[in-house]
Amino acid sequence: MTNLRTHLTLARASNLPTVWSNILCAWIIVGGYEWLQFASYAIGGTLLYTGGMYLNDYFDREFDSEFRPERPIPSQQISPVTVRNIAAALLLVGFAGFAWTGLLPAAFAAGIVACIVIYDFSHKGNAASPLFMAACRALLYLAVASSYENGIDTYNLIATGTIFTFILGVTYLARGESTTNAIDYPALAMAAAPVLGAFYYRSDYFDAQRGAVLALFAAWNARSFLRARVDGELIIGKTIGPLLASIPILDLLILSTLGLANQTHLIVFVALFALTATAQKTIPAS
Repeated sequence: MTNLRTHLTLARASNLPTVWSNILCAWIIVGGYEWLQFASYAIGGTLLYTGGMYLNDYFDREFDSEFRPERPIPSQQISPVTVRNIAAALLLVGFAGFAWTGLLPAAFAAGIVACIVIYDFSHKGNAASPLFMAACRALLYLAVASSYENGIDTYNLIATGTIFTFILGVTYLARGESTTNAIDYPALAMAAAPVLGAFYYRSDYFDAQRGAVLALFAAWNARSFLRARVDGELIIGKTIGPLLASIPILDLLILSTLGLANQTHLIVFVALFALTATAQKTIPAS
């Protein structure tokens, strides 16, 4: 019988709090109030992310046999057919978690599923594939926002653009983690772009809360690179997990920049960040 750790590894379950963070950020921006709907989105987002991760391992099974033989499929902890079938079921049920709430959320959720499949099928050797990974996160915000009338406004588009840019940068960085370990400097710039955006947006009003969240986000990501050195050499693969762990802080930074974060939000998003960082110590993030 396949053990629980195998499934947690396939799902990259340590990163799930970042999905919840994205959904909560979009929910706060749109002024959501129907908690059953929020729960459905959180569950749907969890299943879409998990299904996408399973599908990623299914399509990467030959690559992993050569470069990452410890992954569950090449190490024969689980069969490829089982992984494929679980992925399909998770994506279908995850889509349903959004689809029942309206036509627009269903359309955006369908877009997420399409981007997941395209990315997983083609990301090895396709230079444009990180666009689809970034789009998965961006469409998640739009799926939540679109469930309310006039929900997709300037604030949601700012949030969508911010997460898209950050994930695009991190995904381009991750492309070389198992092979060349090459540093992609444009990708570094994209990952750092939210810091500049938060600093310059509404630069006439910069309060202590926003400054503290910005400092935390910048400091954590600087630490991610400083601690990823082995014998003086930067190991790109060691930066990916910590960078992903910073997503809840990025969501909090978005809310602070837009003037929407309160003390409860600070506690919740920092807790999601801490949960991700802690979980990554036992469950691989990538």
